[in-house]
Amino acid sequence: MNFRVSFVLMVLVAVVGGYVLLFELQQQPPRPATAPWFYDVEMSALIGISVTHLGQEQDFVRRADGEWVFLDSGEIPDPERWSGIPLLLTGPRSTRVLDEPADDLSEYGLAPPITSVRVDIAGGIQFNFILGVNTADGSATYGRVIGSDAVFLLDSSWPPLLTLLVTDPPRWSGTPVPSSTEFGE
Repeated sequence: MNFRVSFVLMVLVAVVGGYVLLFELQQQPPRPATAPWFYDVEMSALIGISVTHLGQEQDFVRRADGEWVFLDSGEIPDPERWSGIPLLLTGPRSTRVLDEPADDLSEYGLAPPITSVRVDIAGGIQFNFILGVNTADGSATYGRVIGSDAVFLLDSSWPPLLTLLVTDPPRWSGTPVPSSTEFGE
């Protein structure tokens, strides 16, 4: 091979390599779209929760000392069953938002809603959301924040945790745990 052909080939390789280095390798890969929030609230701002499921209602409030109690009786919920509920109510991410505004909410189980939840936030702010039926494949549940036209798809494991607050309230058996002084230690 002659020197001139080798030189031209080396220049072509350098140009193509420079192009790839400058333009192709430095492009950021497209970021996957993050799932939108159904709603988002700070846990420390939560002061009240009301869940209505199929006509039955259960209300909870946070006292000034930070302890959550049943509104009707003032009793403390079972700590094992209650501990994660305020975190759950800070808001889930949805799997997606339906593209078109929903004209007939009954097809999603949202009119009338199967479950409705009111979340009270410090400062007198309150918002409501409703939950409907599961999607055909059972992987998501339809939900809507009152005042918004958007219908969200929420992970189907989230709504049953909220409806259990009504169907099987986290009442504490009240069985005291013995302290170490009761055993003479």
